[in-house]
Amino acid sequence: MSFEGCWATLRDVPDEAVQIACTVCPRSEIFPTADLRKKFDPETYIWHMVTTLTSSCRNREPYSGAVPCGAYTEQGKSAMAAIHARQAKANEEASRAALEREETARQREERARNAEIQVAERNGWKMFDAIPAGTKPKYRWQQSWEDEYPEDIIGFDGTRPIGRVFRFEPHVTNKDVWFWVLYGVEERRRKRPGQGFGWEASRLMAACRVEWCYKKMLQEERQEAKNRREA
Repeated sequence: MSFEGCWATLRDVPDEAVQIACTVCPRSEIFPTADLRKKFDPETYIWHMVTTLTSSCRNREPYSGAVPCGAYTEQGKSAMAAIHARQAKANEEASRAALEREETARQREERARNAEIQVAERNGWKMFDAIPAGTKPKYRWQQSWEDEYPEDIIGFDGTRPIGRVFRFEPHVTNKDVWFWVLYGVEERRRKRPGQGFGWEASRLMAACRVEWCYKKMLQEERQEAKNRREA
């Protein structure tokens, strides 16, 4: 006997019934799969089950073998399909797990590199440059990209990005602070108010600092343009 799925087991059959037929005689029988699993061990090979169920087949004797000539079941195909699907799923899960392990290792290495970041006790701004208490951002701020963690936001003046506020994972640096970067200082040789980047104790203050620097940069540009016109 040779039919597809002969090395599959009864446990692999996804169908509710098993139909056994023969290519030599008109025999065709249908057995509920649940009943077969009660009669046979679920790990029984399908070919062995077919052999047992067709033991009285008159075509067996001439071949004097354990397997009846011509007997087969279409459920061998569905059982093999179930096996292949299960193997494909296992391979997919293994591949996903490997990628997750690689990402975890990469993040671990990045944390190790970032662990050397030491934030100074003072952020470099003088008292008269401090952001007044109660100040709130006036420009539009939004997440840099969806589902980003740690938080990472960008401020906009209309459609022009003015700066970015972000932080590393809190345990990476020696201080839980928010870093900021002013955008646009590279365009048209703009002057950089302060150092153009730094940190504040909160996201709110960092966003306000970006806006403060941006406004100061625009004021200086307008003043320079005015001076050129009056010269």
